[in-house]
Amino acid sequence: FLSKGGVLILTTWLSQAAVEEQTSVILLILKVLCHLPLHKASPENMSAILQSVNGLRFYRTSDISNRAKGLLSRWTNL
Repeated sequence: FLSKGGVLILTTWLSQAAVEEQTSVILLILKVLCHLPLHKASPENMSAILQSVNGLRFYRTSDISNRAKGLLSRWTNL
């Protein structure tokens, strides 16, 4: 999945869902990202997903902003 460009697809979906304020889709994608071995992703893909998730840190729904902060914190430890 990671080597076939799946992270970029998730990044696109996440960005589009954020623009359209589709909170259920955002939460689902953040859950998926939590379980993917992103430490094996290419630096370009990782940079794209980091930017998208970073933009969600201050999302209006606290559940989404907390998940985004948690993912970023987890990824900085990798």
